Amino acid sequence: MIFKQYMHEQGSCLSYLMGCTRTGACCVVDPQLDIEPYLDSASSKNLKITNIFETHAQADHLSGARKLAESSGASVHFHKSVHAAFPVSPLNDGDELMIGNIKISVLHTPGHTPDSVCYLVTDTTRSVHPWFILTGDTLFVGDTGRPDLDGNAEDLYDSLYEKLMNLDDVIEIFPTHFAGSVCGRSISPKPSSTVGFERRFNPSLQFKSKAEFVQFVTQTLPVQPPQFHKVRQFNLGHLKEPPIERTYDEHYLQITVEELKHRLDNGDTLFMLDVRNPDEFRICNLGGHLIPVRELQQRMNELDPKQEIVVHCHRGNRSRTAVALLYEAGFPNVKNLVGGIDEWATKIDKSMQRY
Repeated sequence: MIFKQYMHEQGSCLSYLMGCTRTGACCVVDPQLDIEPYLDSASSKNLKITNIFETHAQADHLSGARKLAESSGASVHFHKSVHAAFPVSPLNDGDELMIGNIKISVLHTPGHTPDSVCYLVTDTTRSVHPWFILTGDTLFVGDTGRPDLDGNAEDLYDSLYEKLMNLDDVIEIFPTHFAGSVCGRSISPKPSSTVGFERRFNPSLQFKSKAEFVQFVTQTLPVQPPQFHKVRQFNLGHLKEPPIERTYDEHYLQITVEELKHRLDNGDTLFMLDVRNPDEFRICNLGGHLIPVRELQQRMNELDPKQEIVVHCHRGNRSRTAVALLYEAGFPNVKNLVGGIDEWATKIDKSMQRY
């Protein structure tokens, strides 16, 4: 069996290719819009892509499922609840599919979205027991999927505690995101784990009641991916043109104090936006335009979407929220100053007053 994981820095996404060398068949799970890596991998191993599996209709990034199907002739699989504008093969809870000697068992795990599924994988040439599970956005390393993108927190609890946590501890976990994705709150940078490790250490899996879990997973959620309903419609074929220029990527929307100083020293034109309170601004500032974060949504007309905007606050938390709001509202060239003015005073201008 061939198993390959692809790490996509933009959006902190993960996708997968699994193949059976004996039969020459392979499948791709949660493909990105750039399908060349999958075609190249299959070709290099003399494999034919016969199946494409989606763990759910993606809302945070552009899917390559339809494009890959057109290129390879493979069938696309979604949970039966999905209504796509192109041919798909519906999946039911408990279905089993064979890709050569690889058995893929379908677990319907709603919660992140109603159509979320996980794929339990067995290499039948080695064992009758499953080896790993592709958990999509249901279970991450160190976190669980957010339930507010048309999902349901109570369903997510049932999927995690009554389905996935019934699996053997030795089964490996391969999710669709790692740290930096907005599909969770505190995802680990590790791209894989095991059921046993997550059962013991994942904060979302330590609760004794559904009510406690629901309260935990619905608090302090990150900003929703921009245009997420339209992104999902595009991925299901209901829109011809992608509604976003790039996948939401927190790493791309950041700038360090060292990078900012370098840009300013080079004479680059940057619009400095301070989202602290007026009393903080009076203590120390970088000479930027002041709009407290609580007033930002009402005062966005003071900003130019075409300008490169560097947003800063005291230590970077409020400005992170402001950057997400601005990006979602159509400001593509906005960046958060990591560490804020406190980091600037510590590393760049030590004469600046700290508070």
